[in-house]
Amino acid sequence: MALNGLRVGVEPCGMVADGDAFVAGEMERSEADFAVLAVTHEAEAAVDRGYFILSEVVVKTSQHAYCVLGRASTWGDSDLLSMELQLAAYVGLKRVLAPELSASTNLASYARTLLALVSNTAGVPLVVRVRAEEGAWARWNRVRMLCGHQVRLQVALELGDDACDLSQWRAEPVQLIVLPTRMFVGNAAGYPVLRKDHQAEIKRWMDHAVAYVIRQSEEDEDVNLIDYVRYLRFLAGTLEDPSAAAAASAEYRDVLQAPLQPLMDHLESATYETFEMDLPKYDHYEHAMMRAIQDSPQKEIVLMVVGAGRGPLVTRALRAARQAGRAVQVIAIEKNPSALVELQLRNANDWGHQVTLIRADMRGWVPTQRADILVSELLGSFGDNELSPECLDAACRLLLAPRGVCIPQSYAAYVAPLSSTLLHARAQAYGDGHGLETPYVVNIHAAHILAEPQLMWSFSHTQPSDQIAGDNRHNQRWATATFRVQSPSLVHGLAGYFDAVLYGNVELSIRPDTHTEDMHSWFPMYFPIKQPMTASPGDELTVHMWRRSRESRTWYEWAVESAGGEASSASSLIHNINAHEYWIGH
Repeated sequence: MALNGLRVGVEPCGMVADGDAFVAGEMERSEADFAVLAVTHEAEAAVDRGYFILSEVVVKTSQHAYCVLGRASTWGDSDLLSMELQLAAYVGLKRVLAPELSASTNLASYARTLLALVSNTAGVPLVVRVRAEEGAWARWNRVRMLCGHQVRLQVALELGDDACDLSQWRAEPVQLIVLPTRMFVGNAAGYPVLRKDHQAEIKRWMDHAVAYVIRQSEEDEDVNLIDYVRYLRFLAGTLEDPSAAAAASAEYRDVLQAPLQPLMDHLESATYETFEMDLPKYDHYEHAMMRAIQDSPQKEIVLMVVGAGRGPLVTRALRAARQAGRAVQVIAIEKNPSALVELQLRNANDWGHQVTLIRADMRGWVPTQRADILVSELLGSFGDNELSPECLDAACRLLLAPRGVCIPQSYAAYVAPLSSTLLHARAQAYGDGHGLETPYVVNIHAAHILAEPQLMWSFSHTQPSDQIAGDNRHNQRWATATFRVQSPSLVHGLAGYFDAVLYGNVELSIRPDTHTEDMHSWFPMYFPIKQPMTASPGDELTVHMWRRSRESRTWYEWAVESAGGEASSASSLIHNINAHEYWIGH
């Protein structure tokens, strides 16, 4: 049985005469979840005949199809391969392994055969077997591109003794990790184990949705496969349990989510509830408020929470005031009439009617007394993508006292080039084919971040804005950043991050190198590009990005250019020009 979702299969050496007998016998004795078996005995005579006869077929019925992964014949006859795929689909096999893509393979012919098969045969994805060695990814990438990025092409990655960086492979559609028995060594008791470097690599893959295949090497024809299967299950059992934050966000891995539109849409209670589960975020806000309260020269401090939602920052403001030992008048401002009902309930039951509740848009309400401290959690995954600059500009101008403090004080947006076959395919399928010029909020996982994120722009609220209401030209931005790629890769877009200074040295970050520990409120942004771009080691990628605004809309535009010498230079289009696919409403 699979342990914690781990699936382990076996691939015997040599030809198996009867697949059903193998499954009921050797496979079950090895405690494997599935077996990799040839579909037929490479019966070329079947092509002239037009059908297979019983003695030519390995998997004869659908009885065990759920636990068999088919292996196709060699490329000798594409008509035979087509017949095998039709048979595999008929008996219910979920995938078929194509012959190995090796250094001696004619890539154009290989790709042509693959494309013809997946174009003409419905239902069964083809899994390309690739050995993890120097040049293997470049061969796979060329075949994938010749096939037009066919989503029915997947990868079985066979590991070996060669040490090579597999980071890019984790951005590819790898379904199987193949482990030849010759990779294993005997321990003191004589049982097969992996070397420590191989153990570390396998554990990294165990955090991805892949299955494992123990491939019996010819020199290990007499080994007992159960020992190898049990060892992999043991290895899975040594993995550390994920943190609460990681467990809470695991179900959102690589799931595309449309960014929130908090000004156009009233959020639902369940959305607020999700925010409120992120205790580290609110711990940092509470600490920032306490520091700001302690530093305030006022005898009685007015603290306004703008965009209060269901009140998590209000609760933390009251706690911060108690910790600071200062008198604080807390005012909660919220435009969502339904959320205001919950604020009234909490004011009665939790806050002892200490809080003044105002139903208003922070951009238009004029108070009788201005705030010494203004607090907002309007930050988005890219910092400014929920219109925090527009909202806080107005709020600071109308609500904040001349020497008042805004929390957050500043925030900055960063991008990095990204490779992810999965994210690109999902964006391509999103929104009736218009999804490749739309940014998404994504818990990025099956991806390779190709360089360290770089700063694009920042916003500061340390001084009240003197801009007139509705004039948003000062919040427009344009930035260019250049990245150097270290490994061969395919660029599918950009990953976007932010960090923020709440107050003083109290900061929040979702950048990978400075990520606030255990915080999970914000997933990164993903900005796709329509046509993926191949990049070689040493190539420079230049990213251009614009934050544009007109009337009641703000939007992003982006483009990527590659320079690896004149012959290999390439440019994407400028995506989302004039907000024709995506915009944020004011």
